[in-house]
Amino acid sequence: MSAARQKRHTLSPQIALEQISKHLGLPYFRALTQLLCEDFGADIAFVACLPSDKGDAAKLVSLYENGGAKPAMSVPLTGTPCADLIYREIVFHQQGVQQAYPRDTYLKEHEIEGYVAHALMDESGRTACGVIVAMSKSPIPPDAPLKQVLSAVRSRTRAELLHYTVANKHKETISQALLLNYSKSMFMANIGHELKTPIGAMVGYAALIRDSEIDKVTLRDHANQICVSGDTLLTLIGDIMSLAMLEISDETAKREKFDLLDIARTGRRLIQQQAAAKNLTVKAATRIDALTILGDAGHTKKALMNLLTNAVKYTSKGSIEISAERMEDGSARLSVSDSGVGMTEDDIKEACQPLGSFTHAYDMHQEGAGLGLPITMLLLQRQGARLEIESRVGAGTRAHIIFPSHLVKEEEGDFI
Repeated sequence: MSAARQKRHTLSPQIALEQISKHLGLPYFRALTQLLCEDFGADIAFVACLPSDKGDAAKLVSLYENGGAKPAMSVPLTGTPCADLIYREIVFHQQGVQQAYPRDTYLKEHEIEGYVAHALMDESGRTACGVIVAMSKSPIPPDAPLKQVLSAVRSRTRAELLHYTVANKHKETISQALLLNYSKSMFMANIGHELKTPIGAMVGYAALIRDSEIDKVTLRDHANQICVSGDTLLTLIGDIMSLAMLEISDETAKREKFDLLDIARTGRRLIQQQAAAKNLTVKAATRIDALTILGDAGHTKKALMNLLTNAVKYTSKGSIEISAERMEDGSARLSVSDSGVGMTEDDIKEACQPLGSFTHAYDMHQEGAGLGLPITMLLLQRQGARLEIESRVGAGTRAHIIFPSHLVKEEEGDFI
């Protein structure tokens, strides 16, 4: 060890504690890691939080490396001395730490020879919630001041880390609550507008019928407009109620066997009238064998109808196709394809956000609150399935309901 490094070993642990005692939280961790390097001969020092969910990464709170503070980051645990601190309170290697942990590339990269670390226990005192580590490119004698000061600051550092962790969780909870509150405010603002549109139309046409002398043809037209607006209003209210129930319900989806091809046939039959009203054709791919799924048939049918309703609503001409197939990886896919207006990638991301503003490319062509996709995603998530969307502006949209292979069991049947 050089004379310069030896000269830095002049502070007692008590004086070291006094120097950093005025700091709290992050400033404390930064002062501590700097102190270990600048005054006690460590080349690298850090304080880190260990994962509470048996994860494989530690999150550095403060890192002082080779003469300067470095940005906090996450580092892997497997094959490192820190991993041993999950089960032990102290890890000390006077020298040869690289040979003891050959999988730790960080030790090799920084030519670390000596290593001392203490586990910082959680409130129960049984599990490590964090670590304080000092490394040296030179051997660390058993009586080295560096080892003594780490032992001296252990209790204070543990208390600071526990407080830091709780404070961070509190901040995250508040942030999530504020974000959710803002999202719901935006959601309600949009819903208010969407409710006013059909109600305003109904009131307007009803007033014309009440206050005007009109012929039977005009009367029928006004009555038809009231019916159309009423249907729009009922659909919107139904979507709101479905979304609310899915958000608050603790009930899990059913686990029952059903034929995905039966769902496809049902969807085709139910959507044909709406499609015919816009001169759209509904095509169905032919499949001879059945496609048996373990899931919730009711949830799946609702999800499919949401996709089919969107396809009809946002397609002015062309066709809609329903297909069901077994994929090479063993999963099953129920798809709805249309030749409508399409969406950009940003539009898809926004449309799939629950409780968001629900503004997307479709709104330029037709009014709608955009609840279909969030509801569809929740219906599928409840049974272990997922929704994938492919789309291009002006070239239509393909929406896929995908059931992973462990939910698929193939049996004989047909699909017409």
